[in-house]
Amino acid sequence: MTKQSSKKQPSSGRRKSSRKRQKKTHTWVRAALYAVLLAAAAAAGYFYGYSRAQTRYLEALNTEKARSYDLACSLKEARAKTARHEYEKQPPKPPKRPEKSDQRAKRPMLAIIIDDVSFAHDVRHIEALHLPLTMSFLPPSPRHPDSARLAAKAPFYMVHLPLEAMAFSAEEPKTLHVGDSAEVIDARVREIKRLFPKVRYVNNHTGSRFTSDATAMQRLISALDREGITFIDSRTTAKTAVPALMKALHRPYLARDVFLDHDPDIDAVKKQIARAVALAKKHGFAVAIGHPHKMTLAALAASKAMLSQVRLVRIDVLAKSLQR
Repeated sequence: MTKQSSKKQPSSGRRKSSRKRQKKTHTWVRAALYAVLLAAAAAAGYFYGYSRAQTRYLEALNTEKARSYDLACSLKEARAKTARHEYEKQPPKPPKRPEKSDQRAKRPMLAIIIDDVSFAHDVRHIEALHLPLTMSFLPPSPRHPDSARLAAKAPFYMVHLPLEAMAFSAEEPKTLHVGDSAEVIDARVREIKRLFPKVRYVNNHTGSRFTSDATAMQRLISALDREGITFIDSRTTAKTAVPALMKALHRPYLARDVFLDHDPDIDAVKKQIARAVALAKKHGFAVAIGHPHKMTLAALAASKAMLSQVRLVRIDVLAKSLQR
């Protein structure tokens, strides 16, 4: 019995040893599995987070692109509105002038004002025509912040002064209104003089309500007189009070006779140029107003032969001749 017992002991020891090895193996396997699972979870979390971050980045990028596009559209619309006058169908008729004139009839004069000049490309395209055109700059605003700086480089310019309209959806900042006091109007004119130190002439941007109000115009003319500035009526309304006011002041009435680009078609603009030339011949002088539109400038370039029939001058030259 003793011998048998002693023979069984090694077998039992081997089994115990085998179980220990199995336990260790299982432990290592479980540890390895846990490690793999943890690594997989970490990798999944990383890639999930990366995917989410990438998605958020793309969403933000698309949102920014959409905002930039909306801003570009808004600016384009604002610029388009800036270049419009407030009348809806046809511009008011030119002022009545005598058919017979003095010696100016021998060489009638035509002044062409280009309104709404606001950007460097406007100036560049106008100057490329090599014609004595008069640029009228809008006062600087968030829509066109560089207008005064651009005007400073020009040998001569006007200011296109925003005045209140009967109905206009794109009013410029600091537009003068009929209810403004003399102090408010005077302060605005002084500001214009500070921004445009060389200015001697202004014409109205919109202004159908303001120019038809005699009291408002008296305040404006008085403020302009103090700064040595002459007002030229763009005639955005047939009810303008400016002719009567100028008559009472014993001054010549300078006003727009023809809008060149009410219809922006190039052939239509050419017809308006011909009309301005005809009026200059008829009355001895005329004033035309256009805008720095591509078709307007192209029509002027194509009409140089026609314009040679009159003396094309800046507005200051015409104004001085009327004061003689």
